[in-house]
Amino acid sequence: MKLYIIGNGFDLYHNMQTSFTDFREFTERNARDTFNAIDTYVPIDANWADLESALADLDVDWVIEDLSDFMPSYGADDWSDSGHHDFQFEVDRVVQHLSSDLLSYFEDWISQIPIPDPNTVRRLTTINPQAKFLTFNYTPTLAYLYGVPADRTLYIHGSAADPEQNIILGHAWNPQDRKSLNDRPDIAEIDTRLMEANGIIDRFFSATFKPSKQLINKHRSFFDRLDGVSEVVVLGHSLSDVDAEYFKELLAVPSIALATWTIACRPEDNLENKVQRVVKLGISSSKVKLTDWSSL
Repeated sequence: MKLYIIGNGFDLYHNMQTSFTDFREFTERNARDTFNAIDTYVPIDANWADLESALADLDVDWVIEDLSDFMPSYGADDWSDSGHHDFQFEVDRVVQHLSSDLLSYFEDWISQIPIPDPNTVRRLTTINPQAKFLTFNYTPTLAYLYGVPADRTLYIHGSAADPEQNIILGHAWNPQDRKSLNDRPDIAEIDTRLMEANGIIDRFFSATFKPSKQLINKHRSFFDRLDGVSEVVVLGHSLSDVDAEYFKELLAVPSIALATWTIACRPEDNLENKVQRVVKLGISSSKVKLTDWSSL
């Protein structure tokens, strides 16, 4: 049995505008407040390539400092009780832009990306529709272009074609593993407004966490049926740490741990880096074959 692991590079291969750079342009045009919040507070490169993992690196200190004008001293001449929650409101507004608003715009964007015409787009010739498919994409490309049945595919982060599925977007930094911003020795001395704002930001990290273990448990039946897989083909997945939990689960299946792994690469890929990522995920380099997309 063969297992395909599908990532965004698969859609890009089929000339679909599904990169985070495309999402950046969509957000800049249609969600300026959310775009500005990301641009201001999230340390991310110009093309947003690592948007999901970058959410875990929200510049908390800059959020607090940048909005500090909304937290004047209680002794200020223009102080008013009516402004006691202004600072917390502004922090919450930023958090909303970076969590629920971001997800909402992402859903809007991904749902309107067209699937190319199967008669004109270049397609891979070796895909077996009766194999198993674990896809990290949200688009129905597998079904539309390759006739892969729904019961052979797990959309682990949701499907844009199914309105009943939740779209999952986020980082891999478990909130339970990070210290609360209010877990500090001087907590009794800090401004109440800052304490409340810290709680709001703590909730941001929880809201943008990708609950991989919960998703694995939710789809346990899919993973339980993978014993017997002797070949894994990775098409367009970056093998990044944000999805490491899923690869850990896959490698817990005895046959997959012994399987051969074929990984599609682009000419511009750093092959040494690709192998390092494979090894970091727990896959033996001796089991890995790097191949060009043209051979698939």
